[in-house]
Amino acid sequence: MATGLIGVGLFTMRLDEGRLPVDVDVSRNITDRIAPRDLSAAAMTGYYVALWQHDAPVIASGRWTELTVSPSRRAELITLLDTRSLDEFEMVERSLRQSDEFIGRGPITDFGGPSITVSASISRISDIEIDPRWAVTVDPSYIAHDIVDCANQIRHQRPRFHEDGSWADRTDDELEHELAEYKRYLMRNS
Repeated sequence: MATGLIGVGLFTMRLDEGRLPVDVDVSRNITDRIAPRDLSAAAMTGYYVALWQHDAPVIASGRWTELTVSPSRRAELITLLDTRSLDEFEMVERSLRQSDEFIGRGPITDFGGPSITVSASISRISDIEIDPRWAVTVDPSYIAHDIVDCANQIRHQRPRFHEDGSWADRTDDELEHELAEYKRYLMRNS
């Protein structure tokens, strides 16, 4: 059975190119309009609306390939070649398969847990958990601030794909060969 979106309009967000919030606004009277247990669902509803607004121009144009946040193969190769350890190499590989989850956490509250926890893949947020006990005790602007702070933590965790640097002058075939050699080297030395 399908359920409707909870709390439409209570959270508004503006997203960056990585589909993470850079600006969040929470309705001043949110705790009067929704049960505290539904705050997380309302935050995700706000995120889904922002995601739709972010992607709508591309969807409307029919340029579906632009919806992927996967980097070019060249950017993948150069980024992997710039890793410094097998752990870092494997983290980049997992993020490319969308199997790595990045977590941002708000400060620990008087209730013993983080105010907010945001989970995301390399392409989008998968979950926003707001501690309802904490949320009813603070001004809604703190909720907004902690969501942005969690998004900033995720930005720093995600790999930064690039096509520049010392590998930029190599052909794609050369990069593929170097990557195979580099991966063997990392695995030998682990």
